[in-house]
Amino acid sequence: MKIYYDYTLEQLTTTSVNVLVSSSATINKERRVIGKSRMSYTNSTLGRSKLSEELPEEYANAVFAIWGDKPKVTDPPEGGV
Repeated sequence: MKIYYDYTLEQLTTTSVNVLVSSSATINKERRVIGKSRMSYTNSTLGRSKLSEELPEEYANAVFAIWGDKPKVTDPPEGGV
């Protein structure tokens, strides 16, 4: 069974983005959703790094087109929230 992932960029602003990930598989010749998850990223050094690692390149590039070349949010201190 092959699992497919569909990504939806939601609430994309210059400082953050929410990403909905739907997992689906072909079951009895029909493609069915088997799970959904939501991820949030901030336009900070850490957020940009995580986004690059976790999203396919074309989605990361779409976000970076809106965010620009430099972070707009400061990362919390190490160990902070």
